[in-house]
Amino acid sequence: MRKMSRVQASARLLAILFACSLPMLAAHIRSPRAARVLEVTNTLDVARPEAIIEVPLAEVIEEAGVQDPAKILAADVDSGAPLATQLVAKQAGGRLDTLLVLVNIAARQTVRVEFREVPSLAEIPSQSRPLVFGRLVPERKDDFAWENDKVAYRVYGPALEATGEISSGIDVWSKRVPELIVNDWYKRDAEGARTKNPALSYHKDDGTGLDSYDVGHSRGCGGTAVWSSGKLFVSKNFTSAKILAGGPIRFSFELTYAPWAASGTTVSERKIITLDAGSHLNEIQSTFSFEGGKSLEVALGLATHAGAEVSSLVPGEILSVWEPLTDSSAGSDGTALVMSGNQVAAVTTAEGNALLILAANSGKPLTYFAGAAWSKSDMPTRQAWNDYLRAFRLAKEHPLEVHWK
Repeated sequence: MRKMSRVQASARLLAILFACSLPMLAAHIRSPRAARVLEVTNTLDVARPEAIIEVPLAEVIEEAGVQDPAKILAADVDSGAPLATQLVAKQAGGRLDTLLVLVNIAARQTVRVEFREVPSLAEIPSQSRPLVFGRLVPERKDDFAWENDKVAYRVYGPALEATGEISSGIDVWSKRVPELIVNDWYKRDAEGARTKNPALSYHKDDGTGLDSYDVGHSRGCGGTAVWSSGKLFVSKNFTSAKILAGGPIRFSFELTYAPWAASGTTVSERKIITLDAGSHLNEIQSTFSFEGGKSLEVALGLATHAGAEVSSLVPGEILSVWEPLTDSSAGSDGTALVMSGNQVAAVTTAEGNALLILAANSGKPLTYFAGAAWSKSDMPTRQAWNDYLRAFRLAKEHPLEVHWK
């Protein structure tokens, strides 16, 4: 056998080493990068219990390496505890493109969230215990009722309007349990009417709460109106309702209102109302439509009953009412309006309502927050309610910070 030169031997060795390294190099190139975690930071000195973060679904798929969005499980990295999630569309009626994650985060705390794909939906905790609910209630003359683990609300529909009971205000149900009660209360009330047993009425507290808020023709808890020459021009009951997101941690729906005459202008309105788990306040997006290029003044309202104490906590930005309920034994409730972003409104009163007045342009959404609390639940005093509202506004000004790591 011919003896190889030193150069030939070296070349052969390099060829062998290169050939052996190819499979390892290919495996390294083909392997997916390690899944990253999402860090969520609360920069405030107050805790943020039941806070919802919104994460673009495309980011979760890319960063965490999951394939089936419906089977995404989110968990706290440090405790291993699973976190409630929900897929939603960022734009109403659009495709599901955003993952909501419910976190409980202390003051100045950072929580790390990991995502993985699970074989079965049954492994995702939010599938078994929803924290929000709502529906059209045709058996009660087209009410639309909705709730979360803190509060419950309703608005009146076309079947009730046909009886002559007309109101576009937002009604409040005072509840004191985290369980969802809307279906139970309607069922109990219907049974009370059938058996002529007033004790079964939802106007009586059975330990879970009661309906003792008088909305009448007022704006209730966050209803709207056109404001002109010191008067309110209000719509009738909603004409249609559509659920946009059904839970388990966010409930969102759309209401439409037939055109009505408002001081010489014909106006119609579409509302999108969103209630998150853990929050006392609905996010309300009202879009008014009317002819002409000028803006209209509109009113956002809170009903004021006998004994009401009205506070403009941040002038033009937070309006709070604390008042006794209709049933004197039922304690007091708080209602509130909180403006969104940098909007500032004028404050006034009219027709049994405390009002925020601001301009609205045709076809342009106007966003604000409205909600309620009860003294026999988690808001025992007027001071507690006003402190909650200040903290709510502060949290909106300083959203949780999120980034992948």
